[in-house]
Amino acid sequence: MFVRKQTVKGNTYISLVENRWHAVRRRHYQVKIASLGKHDDPAARDRAFRIASSLTAFCQHNGMSTLEGSTITLDPSSETFCPTGLDWGIREAAVHGLTRLGILGMLEQLHGRYTANVSLPSLSAATTAMIAHRLTNRSDASERSTHAWYTDHLFVPGKVPLTPMDFYQSLDVLIDHKDAIEQAYFEGNRDLFSQSLDLVLFDATSVYYWGKQDTASDEKDLLQYGFSKDGKGNLKQLIVGVLMTSSGVPIAHEVYPGNTADVSSFARIIKAVREKYKLEKVVLVADRGMVSEENLLILEEMGLGYIVGVRMRTLPGDMQTTLMAGLDPKEMEQVNDHLFTKQYHTANFSPEQIKTWFLDRILKGKRKNPLPTMDIKTIEAHVRNRRFFVFLNPLVERATKGKRAFFREIVKRKIAATPTKEWILKNGFKKYLQFPDGLHPTMDEERLESEELFDGKWVLVTNQQDIAPTKAGRYYQTLQRIERGFRDLKSLITIQPVFHYTEKRIKAHIFVCFLALIVKWYICRKINPQSLEDGRRFLEAMQELKAIEVDHAFPLYVRTELTQPVMQAMKQLGMKIPEKIIIDGRGKTTLQAKHSGGRPKTDMSTQTTLLDAV
Repeated sequence: MFVRKQTVKGNTYISLVENRWHAVRRRHYQVKIASLGKHDDPAARDRAFRIASSLTAFCQHNGMSTLEGSTITLDPSSETFCPTGLDWGIREAAVHGLTRLGILGMLEQLHGRYTANVSLPSLSAATTAMIAHRLTNRSDASERSTHAWYTDHLFVPGKVPLTPMDFYQSLDVLIDHKDAIEQAYFEGNRDLFSQSLDLVLFDATSVYYWGKQDTASDEKDLLQYGFSKDGKGNLKQLIVGVLMTSSGVPIAHEVYPGNTADVSSFARIIKAVREKYKLEKVVLVADRGMVSEENLLILEEMGLGYIVGVRMRTLPGDMQTTLMAGLDPKEMEQVNDHLFTKQYHTANFSPEQIKTWFLDRILKGKRKNPLPTMDIKTIEAHVRNRRFFVFLNPLVERATKGKRAFFREIVKRKIAATPTKEWILKNGFKKYLQFPDGLHPTMDEERLESEELFDGKWVLVTNQQDIAPTKAGRYYQTLQRIERGFRDLKSLITIQPVFHYTEKRIKAHIFVCFLALIVKWYICRKINPQSLEDGRRFLEAMQELKAIEVDHAFPLYVRTELTQPVMQAMKQLGMKIPEKIIIDGRGKTTLQAKHSGGRPKTDMSTQTTLLDAV
């Protein structure tokens, strides 16, 4: 590495360059590492001098010779030469996403319109750090641990000192302006929503709570015991509902009490979003957990369209047989190479079937019906407006049958070798076994045979008459993006466990997690609209981009290497590829004369900058 002078259009510039070997052309070529400025610019010459002085001080500090004409060899494997770097890349990715989505700009607009005792630099720095920390896959991404990460392990040019209270006050500001931020995000990215807001995907998940609830809170009903999808029934929880477009774009989220049913949260959030964004028609796509007769009646009474999965095993036995028995791909409509579908209109069912399969079940559970004023004729009219789509994948059907045959043989051998109830319970086979004498298991052949009816099949129900079965199937398969989004929301961005003391902070914590989900979605979509995996790998690679401090006495850092795919992804996102050498002029530092060979002291109070991108 050396300094090169180059004249362009009459101006002479100086830069740091490095010689590299081209394996194909079999010759050396030069790569510019950092642009220092014009040769006659005192600031550029001073910048070069500071770099040289810093390297000299580093060599002297580590006992390496700096005599003129001597050779200095730096061992890259040395702990002295290569200390643990500071995280840098993941924050750069977060800042880029927040900027492009207009969220950081919204924070600037909010400045001055809130009462929290937190400055705009502190608000931006804390918000960015909290979101970046949730993209790092760390098991603990609480606000307190984020403060420690920000202070000790994160490289931020011109870092603003923050206290733990700055993070908590930033949470208060964010949640106070949640609606404004989400509205600005929606308006600023309308091109992402305009083509797909006629169909909305929805799902809800439970988030368990480890902290101590503030009994003086004005919102005492948020934390409740309820059905936990994580098996944490002994802990209080809350419900998070998220809306996405049919293309997987996150729109908004809401938080509800932990004992709220999915359909109730759905009804409230959809009504609010429909009014907020002035949507004329909304078709809901939701998972099988929402399907009960009462839930469907709520949607129909609200005038909402829906496409929802059906829990096939909860249907009456003769209805299961009618819908799924004897399906032949040759007589079905083809969706793709391995998926076929057949539809049934409830209007074509006999009056006896309507009564037995639907009305009797609804009336039997009327005590739980949230619409007790609905008369039987209205209920029947809603039921007769439904369509059922049955989908068959012959490949999955054959594979499932083969697995069941293998399972049957394995369990038979186990029963013969260890015919005890204890072994069966430990290995989870009780579902397919029975205990005639209460102790010794036998295979439940009838149960196994009944399972064959469901092999390779799934069922949807809708109240929309203008949606083709193939399109409905694609919509429902898109719902997997929501399920993946929730996995990200709860694991990748560490939404739980929640430790906050007040419910306002709990909601703010979840809002930050939702913002991180938006950033992650944006990055993944920009890198590869067809697959999330490329975006995931990019975020993992950005976690490896570090800033290594050359010497504690001087604000000089060297970044770690970037692979070609990562550089290509950064260009695709519109991110600047940083130079290898970063000058961070925090504070006022003066070079000592002994490090400058007797030259005058140089003021280093330069404003923090990142060197121009290559």
